Amino acid sequence: MAEPNHIIGSRDTLAIEQSQRIPDVDDKLFLLEPGESPLTAFLTQIGKINDGGGKFKGMALQKRVVYNPEFTEYEDQYSGVWAQINNGAGYSSGATALVVDNPSAAIFSKFDLIKNTRTGEIMRVTAVDYSTQTLTVTRGAGATAAAAINDNDWLLVIGPAFEEGSKSGDSNTTKLVKVTNYTQIFKTKFGVTQTENASKLYLSANPGGDLRYLRAKYGIEQAKKMERAYWFNEKKEVTGPDGKPLRLTGGILEAIIAAGNVQDEAASALTETEFRTFLQNYAFKYGSSEKYFFCGNIVLGYLESFAASKLYIVPSDKTYGVEVRKYQSSFGTLNIIRHPMFENQYAGIGVVLDLSTIKHCTLNGRDTLLETNIQDNDADEEVDQYKTEAGLQRVNFEKNALLKGVV
Repeated sequence: MAEPNHIIGSRDTLAIEQSQRIPDVDDKLFLLEPGESPLTAFLTQIGKINDGGGKFKGMALQKRVVYNPEFTEYEDQYSGVWAQINNGAGYSSGATALVVDNPSAAIFSKFDLIKNTRTGEIMRVTAVDYSTQTLTVTRGAGATAAAAINDNDWLLVIGPAFEEGSKSGDSNTTKLVKVTNYTQIFKTKFGVTQTENASKLYLSANPGGDLRYLRAKYGIEQAKKMERAYWFNEKKEVTGPDGKPLRLTGGILEAIIAAGNVQDEAASALTETEFRTFLQNYAFKYGSSEKYFFCGNIVLGYLESFAASKLYIVPSDKTYGVEVRKYQSSFGTLNIIRHPMFENQYAGIGVVLDLSTIKHCTLNGRDTLLETNIQDNDADEEVDQYKTEAGLQRVNFEKNALLKGVV
């Protein structure tokens, strides 16, 4: 029997047989072909610094570890300041009890000044009946005289007006909303026979080259599977056919549609005026003044036709390998990314994302891992797989918007 190879001195990770090592690929996976899964590339890299050699170091800001497959966040937002009159017959100039909706009387408090933006009249709230959505007001509280009020007139909350020496008013605060999602288990399996692994093949011409190629290729496939789930999936937890929990992580489109922040072009062309309306009423209604806009070729083609002079390429060292074009508007700035998965039935959509509303959440100890040699003990082959258990954190989705139906 031949004498085995000896390691003199302390063993290190390069001295041992390399196939023993279980590579922890972590979020490096998303930099293999970042253009194929641009969203997860951003989520796993934003916050890191380019070291000048093509690698990014540091901590990703849009990534977190969770310790339960059902993970929770709490969201809050500022109180609204707009509501509408809800009375088909309207009200006379002397009426003092006003029913409101859209959203409700909840945004009003005793002693608020409110303005009918159609007539200019300012009224002062003296009582609120939240059960009947009725405001009791003092008419003509400002310089503008009281006037008849129409159904659906808009009321703007200006703010409270207290008398000198008065007591504090009523407390009116917003309640945190619990938001949950699930981690989902993603697996991508591949392998070669030991005969094939020992052979010299094109393109590498070295034994084992095909397995190395498959590891790179199916690493990208693993990233793409997760990317599709983050866009198109729906949140659900059921008992699977084997009697064990099966969880689906909820995606971005599901959450935006639930928030109602959608402009539907109803199978029509996109004009510059319609796009400005989208930016004003949906994309930049809430949240940051700079956001990301993921779109397919159809929407991108329209943007290039009427906004070419406003588009410019962002330097690659700031975009983690993803091609980004920046678009400046009066409402805010869009970082535009062509998404290869927005095709066929999704070719006519564009999604505006405030990246502060989402995070890539991996279950503790279940970040992307390349498991090697998982074949049966007596199998004359080598089988590997990528495995990840992760989900998408989704909060304050009123800051995001969907443009759909563009043809």
